[in-house]
Amino acid sequence: MKGKFVVVDGLDGVGKGVFLDEFISEAIKQGKRVFDANKYWQEKNEYPDVSEIIGNYGVVVTSEPTFVGVGKYIRDELIKNGKHYSPEAVAEAYALDRRILYEQLVLPVLNAGIDVYQSRSFSTSIVYQKLMALEEGRDFSMEDILKIPGNAFCYQHPFDFLVMPTIMDVGEVIRRVEARDKDDDCQFENLDFQLKAKQIYDGEEFRNIFTRVGTDIKEMDAGKTLEHSKEQAREFYRTLLS
Repeated sequence: MKGKFVVVDGLDGVGKGVFLDEFISEAIKQGKRVFDANKYWQEKNEYPDVSEIIGNYGVVVTSEPTFVGVGKYIRDELIKNGKHYSPEAVAEAYALDRRILYEQLVLPVLNAGIDVYQSRSFSTSIVYQKLMALEEGRDFSMEDILKIPGNAFCYQHPFDFLVMPTIMDVGEVIRRVEARDKDDDCQFENLDFQLKAKQIYDGEEFRNIFTRVGTDIKEMDAGKTLEHSKEQAREFYRTLLS
């Protein structure tokens, strides 16, 4: 039986990490070993050998962009404040990083029955790169972004669940970004961009891209207390991932 593929996506600072951490915590409580690809990438600067994961772990945790190769270049250069790469160039880079991630890690472990919990995917690209183009006064549609070869490949392997932490007060997510320890210096982490991104995430066009391939979208209220977010994550895990 294939593993379950869970992607958590939403606005910067909305609390994606809270939900992912709770999924991981619940998996560990069940006795599953968790392989953190993010930590491995940052320590080794390379992909792990999947043969050492299969049979030894029950869950793999990943993120996009990755921390190696193209993904590292995206993080260190393409999306930094003050940089001005075209939406098409950024989308192409993400799509390539994504395809490598799928072929090197995600698909082999899913096919071996291992669950994958991931932060972001092409669900982000069809919002952020579309919005980048709109801010330049031109169109770069979700469908055009999906046609980029790396994205087209990944779209053929749908997520089981798209978990979307949501919040009414977009200003709150910016306050959370400013308060957190890490500083990504990312050009997308500003109120105007996030307000516009929320409108796209909330739109029917975005949702249809996933529901038409069978992905189950699960919205989580991230606008209340931290404990409320954690309880929603635990309930999701126990109901659908346990």
